[in-house]
Amino acid sequence: MRTSFEGLQLPHMTVHLEEPRWLAAAQHGEPRALEWMFQTYHRSVYSLCYRLLSRTDDAEDAAQATFVGAFRGIEKFHGKSSFKTWLYRIAVNESLNLLRQRRCHPDRLDDAWPAEDSARDIVQKVAVSAALGRIRPESRLALVLYYWEDLTCEEVATILGISLSAAKMRLKRAREEFQRRYGGEP
Repeated sequence: MRTSFEGLQLPHMTVHLEEPRWLAAAQHGEPRALEWMFQTYHRSVYSLCYRLLSRTDDAEDAAQATFVGAFRGIEKFHGKSSFKTWLYRIAVNESLNLLRQRRCHPDRLDDAWPAEDSARDIVQKVAVSAALGRIRPESRLALVLYYWEDLTCEEVATILGISLSAAKMRLKRAREEFQRRYGGEP
């Protein structure tokens, strides 16, 4: 029975173990460290922004603004939460600002559906996307963070800047609102 992790490449584990070293270097302005942070988190930040905004151009703008803001303010990160949680908070703020500035209606569908999905999967994704687009942004945000980003209620509360009990209540109400629009669990 093998008990060692030697030789195994677990990306999430590697990121978690290497992050403090890269973060310290990034806080000292090391360009390679900033590039590592961008490469490590860009995909998940973009996905979060896309789920909140439903438009590729808007998601790209919000993700870019997230990293610009994070890199400009990285010395303000004190480790009270995980770096990913801090970065997600910036991404959420950028996405919400973009929604307010452009008065976007995130129920517009985009062409970003994977080609390998079956017709049934695509229909379900379209229905979920449409239902998410018809609920309040605060509700959509809570559902995306909890279900799609697989964050804990504590992490959702931190990102939203609310108490744990308020986050749980927001999730409960968001599920109810989504179910009224979609007719099922998110």
